[in-house]
Amino acid sequence: KKIKKLSYEESVSELETILINVQNENISLNQIQVNYIKGNLLLQHCEQLLQLVEQEINEIDPSFFNID
Repeated sequence: KKIKKLSYEESVSELETILINVQNENISLNQIQVNYIKGNLLLQHCEQLLQLVEQEINEIDPSFFNID
């Protein structure tokens, strides 16, 4: 899957998989590099998703909920 299409939860799951992979002592230097790049892209994607949610929350009009 392309990273941009992943949900937040799917991205975190991918990051957990990468963490497990890099803890493997038999991993090649090339795989470490690939995992590092993919991990950074996933982190950026998660940050973007969180910023979107934060922006949506900030735009909510409290009067819509009739909160006093």
